[in-house]
Amino acid sequence: MDIQDQDQDQAAGVGGMPSKPGRRRFASAGAKASGVILTLASTPGMACVCKTPSGSLSGNLQTSSHSTQTVVCNGMSPGYWKNWPDQWPSGCYPTTTAYQTATKFATIFPNGATTLYQTGTLMDVLISNDPAQDPHNLGAHLVAAYLNVKSNKISFFTVAVLKTIWHDLYTYGYYAPAAGVKWFAKDVANYLSSTEN
Repeated sequence: MDIQDQDQDQAAGVGGMPSKPGRRRFASAGAKASGVILTLASTPGMACVCKTPSGSLSGNLQTSSHSTQTVVCNGMSPGYWKNWPDQWPSGCYPTTTAYQTATKFATIFPNGATTLYQTGTLMDVLISNDPAQDPHNLGAHLVAAYLNVKSNKISFFTVAVLKTIWHDLYTYGYYAPAAGVKWFAKDVANYLSSTEN
């Protein structure tokens, strides 16, 4: 089944409401997963991958040979961030208090196709176990990657890269880490998972 067939078969979005074609592809594209990232993420006993999306394809770190910067690779998992909210970086709020409002997922990653992505907080996305609301745990891994970047636990990609990945997934149904390569939601979730300890 190709993407066009998937779009026709999945014409309704959340709650039966029509959604953008890219959103339908985003939610349904697991069948076209990239073998490269699946192999990378499924290697037993593999250490944390400290590479940009394109670097994970080539096997080389995406840093200049003239760079004196050390690559920081201490990414934490969604479970860590869920269980240690007191470790969240400044400006990211897991819960609403008298002094601040919990950070919403959509303020960082707008235009999500599910109710969780549209109205949930970062913590809501981390604790969700509903595959219909967070396919492949993509949102949870995006939140973990975002918190990892903001807390300087990883340095090999930026918040801007994460936002581009999200934008391309909901707009086109895939993210292209390199020319001729398409990562769908499951591939991106696998890649982000591989950057976590």
